[in-house]
Amino acid sequence: MEHFSIILALLRAALKEPSPAVTSHAGRLLAALRKDGQDEQAAQLAKLLERGGQAGRMQPSRVVLSRAALPGEAITPSVRPPVDKETGASLADITLPAMLELIEPPVLNSALRGSVEALIEEWRHLDRLRAMGIRPPLNCLLFGAPGTGKTKLAQLVSREIGLPLVTARLDGLISSYLGTTARNISALFSFANRYQCVLLLDEFDAIAKVRDDPHEVGEIKRVVNTLLQCLDQRSEIGITIAITNHEQLLDSAIWRRFDIRVAVPKPDLESRVDIVNRYVAPLDVSLAERRFLAWLTEGLTGSEIETLANAIKRAAAMSSNADFSALEALKVHALLSANHRQHPRWEQLLGPLETLAATLAADRELAFTQEDLARFFGKDQSTISRWIRKHREVS
Repeated sequence: MEHFSIILALLRAALKEPSPAVTSHAGRLLAALRKDGQDEQAAQLAKLLERGGQAGRMQPSRVVLSRAALPGEAITPSVRPPVDKETGASLADITLPAMLELIEPPVLNSALRGSVEALIEEWRHLDRLRAMGIRPPLNCLLFGAPGTGKTKLAQLVSREIGLPLVTARLDGLISSYLGTTARNISALFSFANRYQCVLLLDEFDAIAKVRDDPHEVGEIKRVVNTLLQCLDQRSEIGITIAITNHEQLLDSAIWRRFDIRVAVPKPDLESRVDIVNRYVAPLDVSLAERRFLAWLTEGLTGSEIETLANAIKRAAAMSSNADFSALEALKVHALLSANHRQHPRWEQLLGPLETLAATLAADRELAFTQEDLARFFGKDQSTISRWIRKHREVS
């Protein structure tokens, strides 16, 4: 369909506060796309409809930050990012609010989602805080394992407060020439301080390492000292979000500069179910299979679950509907992925089906019935019952 990306963007905006009419028309469009064989576009729309309710919970209102709350000029499409004076390399990427609308929000557990919503509300109403003599915290550090959605979370925050996102580019900032990295950091912060924006420092540990690291030369001290000065200056005038996968590498003085420090954990069971539902679409996977995927992926990040879902969809694409088995596809993926082989749940996946069925039946959080397990394993309920009794007798 021509201009489908525009239609999808309009629906994304409308579904943030969905009405029955919008949902109905979106469903009609989905049916028409499937009928016309537009599978890729249908998959995109199906994914949007599935996450519409969850995205709405993250966006209780569309109140954006008051322009008077922060100093500086507005960033327009004609504004260009700062560059390295010697190489001309860009020091940042600029993402305007309209483009942030196209970014898929992360799946967060309920506790973290509530905390993020509270932070967004504070940043939306900086003028209220200042009117009461409260110094609003404008520096936020996100840390956690790779693939947990930290960058998407920063993008979501920027979108929700209605400010452009200025993302630092490490390939432009870091230079082998003495003093150039520190100069580039100063230039980046000067640019961000001039405009109303959220400054995002991804892979923050690359420029904020401990200054007494014996493996680093004196240049890192110059860089960190410059960074400390820049953070202090910006703390009163602009919002800064830093992201790291290695918080233990950060200099202690850098750590103290952040009033808000948020640990982004690996997803819990509820979040894993949401992630599985998002990424297996448009594949027709039963509820029991989705819950099993959420159980199996304990300890995995959202990114790893997405990779797993893609592996299942590839297996489905390469087989006929008659012989496709999500369970068999998972076994193949486990054999091809050394990362999961030592995980106890993946070991059970590759072991006897009787043991796996008994383990799932005993899991109170999943609450699988024998009917669920019979459907999942492609057996009758009497067989599942016999497997469970046999396992109990052995145990």
